[in-house]
Amino acid sequence: MDLTPASELPLHSLSTLFARAFEGYFVTIPDAPLLFDARVRGEHISLADSRIARVDGEPVGLVLMARRGRVSRVAGMGIVSTHRNRKLGGAMLLPLMEEARARGDTRMQLEVIEQNLPAVKLYERLGFQRVRRLVGFMGTPTPEPAALEEVDPLVCARLLPEGLPWQVAPATLAGLALPSRAFRLGPAVAVLGDVSAPTLALRALAVEPEARGQGAGRRLLRALAAAWPGKPMAVSAIVPEGRCERFFLGAGFSPLALSQLELAHSLTP
Repeated sequence: MDLTPASELPLHSLSTLFARAFEGYFVTIPDAPLLFDARVRGEHISLADSRIARVDGEPVGLVLMARRGRVSRVAGMGIVSTHRNRKLGGAMLLPLMEEARARGDTRMQLEVIEQNLPAVKLYERLGFQRVRRLVGFMGTPTPEPAALEEVDPLVCARLLPEGLPWQVAPATLAGLALPSRAFRLGPAVAVLGDVSAPTLALRALAVEPEARGQGAGRRLLRALAAAWPGKPMAVSAIVPEGRCERFFLGAGFSPLALSQLELAHSLTP
């Protein structure tokens, strides 16, 4: 097996390989170049530091590597179905861990679906340790029309604390572009994914400190439900367990069946 930079392939080819590498996965990964491009830009993925796994010259796997400061993140690692169960996962990731250590990174992190036991065992065997459990929610709030103001996602990012998972961290939200959009209702701000999708993806929600605990967040959810009537709202499993359950359950959401584990590996001696 050889590893080559992902930047050697055009975007549409990477999108196809990414989709093939996750065929039969717990969630559907479409072959959609525009969505793949949005993922790369929004999650600070470096295609120069990401790797394609090749066997006899044929691309059979992909590791997407995101970078921010001195932290690297495995933003996705998959192998096409014909080459699974050949112990390629560790062979793909170990060289990237060494590259990160050599360039001075202090930590590598990732999220893995908790129910994906083989992947969890692989990462733990490579030395990754559990940091926290991440959960998600799905629901359809009661619509309540209100005048939403569209704002920059940076407005929401500025209200969020540091130390959140990569996908909802302030630095990630600040870098989002269309089709992601942000809306404000009074002191509450929410960031949504592509609003033309069948489900409204709630990327983040924050309330100004002096207005917290007064229902502003739930009023915003109801206003979003009225703006896009009939669409369910989903929060991916990127919320630290114990942080927002009361809020979402009180707003009529239900927990998602799938959860994630955030894992980290110290790269310092």
